Amino acid sequence: MMNPTVCDPSSSTARQLRPIVMAVIAANIAVFSLLMTTINLPAPQIQPGEVVAADVE
Repeated sequence: MMNPTVCDPSSSTARQLRPIVMAVIAANIAVFSLLMTTINLPAPQIQPGEVVAADVE
């Protein structure tokens, strides 16, 4: 008598959803990085009397 192979539906569903989950995570990282690059950080201000010391010998 032949036993039919029973496919576990939960592992099949997880296998099918894995590429979608990975694509969503990659898209979230891409959007986050694009948003972070659009934030304008203030440039460091140097006081007029301040001189940057360079050790030149």
